[in-house]
Amino acid sequence: MKSRVIIVEGEDITNRTLNALKHLKPEIPKSGSRILIKPNLVEPMGKDSGAVTRPETVEGVIRFLMEMGDYEIIVGEGSAYPDTMQCFKIAGYEYLTEKYNVRLMDLNHGNYIKVNGEYWSFEVNSVLSEVDYIISVAVLKEHGFAEVTLTLKNMMGILKPAPKIPVKEYIHAEGDPDIWALRLCDLVKAFKPNLAIIDGTTGMFGSHIHGKLKKLNLTIASEDPVACDSIGAKILGHEEVKHIKLACMKGLGDINPEVLKIKMD
Repeated sequence: MKSRVIIVEGEDITNRTLNALKHLKPEIPKSGSRILIKPNLVEPMGKDSGAVTRPETVEGVIRFLMEMGDYEIIVGEGSAYPDTMQCFKIAGYEYLTEKYNVRLMDLNHGNYIKVNGEYWSFEVNSVLSEVDYIISVAVLKEHGFAEVTLTLKNMMGILKPAPKIPVKEYIHAEGDPDIWALRLCDLVKAFKPNLAIIDGTTGMFGSHIHGKLKKLNLTIASEDPVACDSIGAKILGHEEVKHIKLACMKGLGDINPEVLKIKMD
């Protein structure tokens, strides 16, 4: 059976995201489960910079989950710079803790577990072994090294930080996209997101930090992160991306999914 990707277009970010998930109808765990929502907060930047996942997108995910059951929800990130809590603050995430009683967590601090992959050994925050369901909520943008940075690459934030800034750069220390892609696939194989969402309010072109923005007003959602990223990449103008194709070849997802497009009033 082909993977499904839902694309919803609309001005209201939260309702658009909620609408996408209602049409997708993902298989959510039973009430009482622990769920990790992993946004992309690469460094301290405002929510409208186009470089970070907007909190309204995460709010849409939270609202969907609350309609489905009673969950312990953690919004966790390990930014490229040591103080992730500052990233949460600058991006405007703090209201989520007051409005929905969710927890913001800095994955750059805490305990870590070691994973022996096929191509490398790595450590991730131990919360990954303690949750029942992982949601990767990325932002639609290009990347000079990886071509695009979407829901798969977003998982780099769970890695144990290194002393050198950017603290996750060691995964591609050799500057070789092939080596990095293999390591990323190891990471995703060990902790594959159960649900993948892309905040496409804007698309960022030419950079993942200070690129040119184009207003799109989209939310892209799938239970298959490879499928989600393959469609996100195409929207950014990339028909084939090395790490997405490799993830497909390794059986981590589908690069030719069925796509349903919905336009909200």
